[in-house]
Amino acid sequence: MSKTKMIMIVDDEAVVRDVLCSFLELKGYKTVAKSNGQSAISYAEKKKPDVVLLDIKMPGMNGIETCSRLKQVLPSSPGTGIIMITGHDSKGNLENAYSSGAIDFVRKPFELEDVHRRINTWFEVRNIESRMVRSLVYSAKVRWLTKGCPA
Repeated sequence: MSKTKMIMIVDDEAVVRDVLCSFLELKGYKTVAKSNGQSAISYAEKKKPDVVLLDIKMPGMNGIETCSRLKQVLPSSPGTGIIMITGHDSKGNLENAYSSGAIDFVRKPFELEDVHRRINTWFEVRNIESRMVRSLVYSAKVRWLTKGCPA
């Protein structure tokens, strides 16, 4: 019997946290919601989430810095996938998200099923041993998903 996967949602907007938590719990995941980077890091030091949905633009410590610090406290293999979410997308944000350790980037407003597909894609590929192979497989799957193909 596999353990229930846990997803941490980190966003300064309560409505985003609530919607994502409710939706993902209906899909069978455990969720925990945090409103800022420091509380997310403190939680991750004690409990290791399987996936983190992390807003980029937050007061105090932003999502890029939070992501970098989370990568220091979370296990690297098979690893916790960090998916950045933001309404302020730019090429710089995208580059910074990936360089800080994120595996994916979702733009607000997002479709809940798209977020769910991306989470499932991470679970499909995270046990691949090689980080490079894992990254290539994940990227290929996301490209396929974003072209409007059914999951």
